[in-house]
Amino acid sequence: MLDAFLARVKPALAPPLEGSPLERLHQSVVRGAEWLHSKDSPVAVRLISDVQEDPVLRRLFLERFYLPRRAMNLDLVQQAIAAGELPRDTDADLLIDALTGPLYFRRIIGHASVSEAFASELASRVLQAFRRPVGL
Repeated sequence: MLDAFLARVKPALAPPLEGSPLERLHQSVVRGAEWLHSKDSPVAVRLISDVQEDPVLRRLFLERFYLPRRAMNLDLVQQAIAAGELPRDTDADLLIDALTGPLYFRRIIGHASVSEAFASELASRVLQAFRRPVGL
């Protein structure tokens, strides 16, 4: 089941290729929301839940799906830092968690929609906050 899931979702979650690093990161968040709102989403939610009970499946899920996707976004953050779009001391892990955590939270808890509009607004606000120097 994991292999079928990975084969189906990888094309939908491929990283954007055009725009500045921050624009591509923004697009990546919106694409993630579109996927979490798709017909494939219930399978993903069940899979994420089910792999927590089996250490081997959890490791495979992390290694083959989650960590490569996260690495793509972390690379975009590093590119944005190198391009001067983000401060040099940006905590890349915190930024990625702030961008993606609310999407999964909404999808798994189900209290609100994971819409493209929500994802775009989330990405805009989080990225703006990370662009500002601390204390301002």
